[in-house]
Amino acid sequence: MVRSVIIAVVLTLVWVTVGSAEMKEGFWEITTKTEMKGMPVQIPPTTMKQCITKKDVVPKPEKQEKGQECKIKDQKISGDTVTYAMECKDKGGNIIEISGKMIYKGDIFDGTTNTTMKTKEQGTMQMTSKMSGKYVGPCPK
Repeated sequence: MVRSVIIAVVLTLVWVTVGSAEMKEGFWEITTKTEMKGMPVQIPPTTMKQCITKKDVVPKPEKQEKGQECKIKDQKISGDTVTYAMECKDKGGNIIEISGKMIYKGDIFDGTTNTTMKTKEQGTMQMTSKMSGKYVGPCPK
């Protein structure tokens, strides 16, 4: 009987911990490792800091070209998991389509994005990025 109670308490604690692990609003440090098919040289990882809120849970592209416009096309939040699709266009007719999935675990998150770039000069290129984030504090004012 005591063993059953202990197991029930442990399972409840695990469920409460996992079930209540929500994304923290604030300033996050995000590291992205990108792989591009057919590239002989690996792209070095990048790290950036960005304010993320419950209203705006998807990190924005680190560098946005002048004249480039990015829009979230689809976004679903289910528990701690965010899936999304984003599209960026520039004045030259180039299109970048991004789909991703992120799982928030309180002070950290992990995610994967798949990017398809359609450019007039280089045709279509595909990249896969793995992201990891950690909460570093409140957003700067």
